[in-house]
Amino acid sequence: SHLHVWASATTESKTFPYAEGQDPPDSLKDVASASSLLKTMESNGVDGALIVQPINHKFDHSYVSKAIEDYPEKFKGMMLHDPSLSSENAISKLEE
Repeated sequence: SHLHVWASATTESKTFPYAEGQDPPDSLKDVASASSLLKTMESNGVDGALIVQPINHKFDHSYVSKAIEDYPEKFKGMMLHDPSLSSENAISKLEE
């Protein structure tokens, strides 16, 4: 199974902005952050999660990468390939 996380609208979206036209639904704007996920995981006895890059940040992987960097024992991640890039550029972008 997998899930998505994105920057909370009230605190993190200034640092990790949403892609144009990709704001999350109002009901989820502040409940799908990495910190919210960690609290939910802890309260339910879940040890780890696979985060898949959300459309909200399109091909900007900085939010998911930061969550994985901050909590490597909890999160693994899968990023999205940008089909508008050449193979070489796409690989370089994913390795950033």
